Amino acid sequence: MILKVAKLGVPTLRSKSREVDPRAVARGDYEAFLADLEDTMREYEGTGIAAPQVFTPLRILLYEVNPETRQRKEKEVPLTAFFNAAYEGVGERTEEDSEGCLSVPFLWGGIVPRFQTIRVRALDRSGKPVQFEASGYHARVLQHEIDHLDGLVYLDRMKDMKSLAYTVRFG
Repeated sequence: MILKVAKLGVPTLRSKSREVDPRAVARGDYEAFLADLEDTMREYEGTGIAAPQVFTPLRILLYEVNPETRQRKEKEVPLTAFFNAAYEGVGERTEEDSEGCLSVPFLWGGIVPRFQTIRVRALDRSGKPVQFEASGYHARVLQHEIDHLDGLVYLDRMKDMKSLAYTVRFG
């Protein structure tokens, strides 16, 4: 089922999301919700989506890195769900690139500085703890989605708004 996407100004997007119970994840209690998140992400051609973007203040995200559809030379990451995710930068190196967001329709191209490499801690789809490092575009996608879990949107990370442009994409 395609869910309604929360747009900038909705309180859920600006609030820190609640952690989910690892036992509920292990039991598969969120599988139907994940299927709806996937349907919604695909309908709007997103790379990722976080629960707050569909009016659900829980620390759940879904994403994939598909180099073919995004025209990027990156390692493919299959459709992946994480629960209670958090990240920290590895080192001080950052890189700037443009971003857009399903919750910020009609704006694209915001130049956002992000850590080049991050360490992620989360629960996987079976409720087991995982920890790994991600770099490049993979790290950017994860930072963007985890920021949603903390009540942030990419506009909050921008140093300068001049790179934003109107687009029908994400609208």
